[in-house]
Amino acid sequence: MESKGIPFIEIFDNIPGKGIDVNIWNSCYEGCECSTCFVEDSQINSKCVCVGIMSQTNNYDTKYRLNVNYLDENWSLNLFPINECHSECACTNDQCTNRVVQNGPYFNFEVFTCEITAKGKGLRTSDFIPKGSFVIEYMGEVISLDVAKNLFEIRSGLSEPNYIMFLKEFYSNKMCMASTVIDARNYSNFGRYINHSCEPNLFVLPVRIENIVPHAALFSLRDIYAGEELCYDYNGTVGISQIEGSDLKKEKGSIECLCGSSKCTGFLPMTDLNI
Repeated sequence: MESKGIPFIEIFDNIPGKGIDVNIWNSCYEGCECSTCFVEDSQINSKCVCVGIMSQTNNYDTKYRLNVNYLDENWSLNLFPINECHSECACTNDQCTNRVVQNGPYFNFEVFTCEITAKGKGLRTSDFIPKGSFVIEYMGEVISLDVAKNLFEIRSGLSEPNYIMFLKEFYSNKMCMASTVIDARNYSNFGRYINHSCEPNLFVLPVRIENIVPHAALFSLRDIYAGEELCYDYNGTVGISQIEGSDLKKEKGSIECLCGSSKCTGFLPMTDLNI
């Protein structure tokens, strides 16, 4: 397949790349022994070890959408990583509401050529997507930070687009506690076509399935209607202020933002390699 001029091989799950410990990649969390992992009224589910690893309430509701705690007016303070049930659990895939991202996208998408030539291609939905829905995953090779720094320098010198996502995990104090690096240049999925917007309709959440390596899951910030372009903030962190456009302009190699939003900063977020 080809995205924005550079061909890639389509994958259906992340793959381990350079600098990744294969033993950690192949490790597996202890599974739960629940017959059901959902508790009414979002009460604390002390029995489910999967939910309890990262959260004290249900991750998803009975419609498989994000729990309201992730989407209330203070949602930017509630973005704890999600841990889903998995193959080692007693619960089954057809009965457990804590299995969403692992089952893949529920919606249909269309790759299209953007009206603004410089944006290249984009991805839009063919279906209505309710607020809080899992939409798609950003897939690629998971690589180490050192490898990413080297690749970023090489590709910047070649004036190549940046396909490296730094999936940062923030907690209530908004401090970055962990970061996973996903390189979608050579291997990826349709998530690779999603463009940046300073006023996005998607946001990224780290979701773990079986082991410590998280997936970059994109969820809907609001209701999204058929025909709308899908976009997220390349800054990668909803609720955390990104650098202002005037400051970005001073940075070497800054790229003009073409999102067209009324909240546009003027330039794409810079990648912070000092994680």
